[in-house]
Amino acid sequence: MKRGFLLLLAVLIFAGCATQKAVKTNNLPQSKLPAYESIGFYINAGDPVKALDAFKKAYSTDPDSIKTKNLYASLLLTAGKIKEAESVIRETLKKTPDNPDALYNLAMLASLKNNPVEEEKALNRLLAVKPDDARALSSLGELYLTEKNYKKAEQNFDKSLQIDQNNLVARSGYGNLLLREKKYRKASAQFDKLIEKNPDYSFAYADRSKARSGLNDAEGALKDLDKAVELAPDYYWNYIDRGKLLAFLGKRDEAIKDFTKAIKINPQYFYAYVYRAGLYKDEGQNSKALTDYEMVYKERPDYYFVYEPLAVLEYMNNNFDKAAVLFKKAMERWPEEPSYFLMTGISLEAAGKKKEAAEFFKDKLAHMPEKSYFYDVARMFVEPGFDAYLIAQLNHEKKIPLKTRVLFYVATYYKLHGAVPLAKKYFLEVADAGIYGIFETDIAENEIKEIQAQ
Repeated sequence: MKRGFLLLLAVLIFAGCATQKAVKTNNLPQSKLPAYESIGFYINAGDPVKALDAFKKAYSTDPDSIKTKNLYASLLLTAGKIKEAESVIRETLKKTPDNPDALYNLAMLASLKNNPVEEEKALNRLLAVKPDDARALSSLGELYLTEKNYKKAEQNFDKSLQIDQNNLVARSGYGNLLLREKKYRKASAQFDKLIEKNPDYSFAYADRSKARSGLNDAEGALKDLDKAVELAPDYYWNYIDRGKLLAFLGKRDEAIKDFTKAIKINPQYFYAYVYRAGLYKDEGQNSKALTDYEMVYKERPDYYFVYEPLAVLEYMNNNFDKAAVLFKKAMERWPEEPSYFLMTGISLEAAGKKKEAAEFFKDKLAHMPEKSYFYDVARMFVEPGFDAYLIAQLNHEKKIPLKTRVLFYVATYYKLHGAVPLAKKYFLEVADAGIYGIFETDIAENEIKEIQAQ
């Protein structure tokens, strides 16, 4: 968001008042606009390539002026033509090394190259020439904000706003700084000012919604996100944010619609699949949840938060080999969590790999503290008859959540070893405990359904 918007703002500044008007007339057909206004029209419409064509028509009478070169470079950057832009910027700076617009383009070039060191150098070089350049100060504030240097970010935003109270980037950046500091009321006030001067700026509403959420004004936050979606109906993250808020408000069907819309906008981003899968799972639509989680795993196999929910669904779907792989990945990511190694071994045994499962449990036992229920569970799977000792110990356990989790593994042991009535008894005890938020409860409820269906 930052880079694209800063470049857009630079284009509008360079193009002058005529281009600013073009933004306000963006519903007119381009054929009715003068060439110079068409630059703003196409930039606002998100088509920098056509803006470049409009630029060539508008400035063909004076192609070699510094102003023309700077605007051209800025348009090239906006269009993603990095090499061409760099060539123009270097050429301009060679002729006028202290030109503020060229130096600003140099900073934006460094930003697009993901080179914050060079970006900071270019912005400071610009400020050495023109200390009151509000856009440079706001851009420097944004850079420091990204680097979490909040003190310097605030100083630069404040300086920028002292020079230009209507500087959109500085006002937005300062509001986001306050959000990060959890100063929600002050942040909301900044976005109020931003919206007052820029009522069509969708990001201001999206950002204010975060401040309102922080103030526990969920309905106000929802109204802001509705407005953000209205202003930017094809922006992926608005639907993600609104979908999350709708889910929080219990409006799950509406939330699913938002996540589905986000997926249509960009099916390659995995976030919407994660959130929609969670809602599907909560609604008991496990097959749909499984499909979404599988998509996440396919697109981002390194996204470790998907390992547990996908492993659980694969296990519940009797895809035990897949479950074993995923639980093992979760175990490797969180080795301190015993449930993952237990479910890895259990999944291997459920897949018919009893020898491999036994070896896995034995290996883990050698590296576990013996005074632990989870040690006892692993031992139960490799030492016949140990289940009786474990149950006797559990009868004296007062910590219900811990007892419930261990009973789940006892029930699973009985199921895998053909003692279905005992398995059902303990699965029912786990389910009746009603401890939600742990996958053992989810699997126990699924096991009860399967047993009763037999």
